[in-house]
Amino acid sequence: MKKVNLLSKAEMKQLVGGVADCRIAIRNSDGSFRGWSYRDFSVGDAQGAYNDGTTYSDGSYASGYCCASCPF
Repeated sequence: MKKVNLLSKAEMKQLVGGVADCRIAIRNSDGSFRGWSYRDFSVGDAQGAYNDGTTYSDGSYASGYCCASCPF
């Protein structure tokens, strides 16, 4: 089993650049985990979706992201 370090929102905002593809974690409007984005994003776009509190038309929202070490 791999050790996983979860980052706080403040720590995620401190991440910098990189070239690995990223995925955005998406939660339903009730807070339950929906899954990971189907498409890849750049580090900057993934950070932006999370840091800006992106909400989608169905009420779901970006609740995090991962790059290179995604669990899928």
